[in-house]
Amino acid sequence: MLEITPLLVALLAFASVAVIIFVIGRYLQSEATIQRRLVAPVSPAPSAGSSESASSSFLGSLASKIDERKFGFEGTLRIKLRRELIRAGYFSDDAIRLYVISRLGLVLVLPTSVYIFSRIFLVGLSFYLSLLFVVVATIIAILGVDAYLARRQKSLQQEYRTVFPDLIDMLVVCTDAGLSLDGAFGRIRPEVSKQSLAMGMNLTILGAETRAGRSMADSLDGFADRLNSDEARAFVIMLRQSLELGTDIGDALRVFSDEMRGKRLLRAEETANKLPVKMVLPLGLFIFPVILMVIMLPIMLRLMGVLYKTG
Repeated sequence: MLEITPLLVALLAFASVAVIIFVIGRYLQSEATIQRRLVAPVSPAPSAGSSESASSSFLGSLASKIDERKFGFEGTLRIKLRRELIRAGYFSDDAIRLYVISRLGLVLVLPTSVYIFSRIFLVGLSFYLSLLFVVVATIIAILGVDAYLARRQKSLQQEYRTVFPDLIDMLVVCTDAGLSLDGAFGRIRPEVSKQSLAMGMNLTILGAETRAGRSMADSLDGFADRLNSDEARAFVIMLRQSLELGTDIGDALRVFSDEMRGKRLLRAEETANKLPVKMVLPLGLFIFPVILMVIMLPIMLRLMGVLYKTG
């Protein structure tokens, strides 16, 4: 098995390079065809984000050539994946295709790289240990994208909790000024986007759904589902009750804003109370031994001097 290793490495390297050259060649060929069809092509001025826009257009063109249904993402599974991507802050139409590309690329590249690294730099390593490293790398590659999405969802939930009290305060001001709920959401959208781009995008989707003919109650339910936080669900329940019962939305928002600020203060106090417990470990491992050494070192030097003199 060890005699086939150099041939296997060469074949994997050749296949990877061939796939990369083929994809880049198809992309450049399609771009050249488009440029030939243009009557007066306009060359964009160089800017700082030109390389980023080029890479994003390359990924977009690559994603457009992939059909996610061929990989089993259709029906309820596709709807569920789309919801998870939106909760993670990916609102693009090509988000599912880019998700498929990321998983395939990671599964192909990471185990191959680990295997090549182990055979080149860890020559004395046994074949079974190399195989174990490849299996671990494959598991990490399979679960890595989903773990990243879950971590990003938690980060966005924390961001939404921070923005929510300010969003409600702006809604109170707009409703007191006489705007409808739909108009208030549209008015605060630019200001909210400055604090949280993802929250601003969710408000944009909310406004687009109401303009498309969906009821405000259903649009608010979709808004809470996209945010996936307890605060958003409580906020939507409060608005739906106000709309159904005909009560003043401004008064309800004002009461809810006070409750939200109280909860944010409680979360801050809870985090502050956890700080002494979290500081015990670094204090015990890093600071206490240094203090003990500073105190005991002079005493030990004196004892060693006395023992040296008496000896």
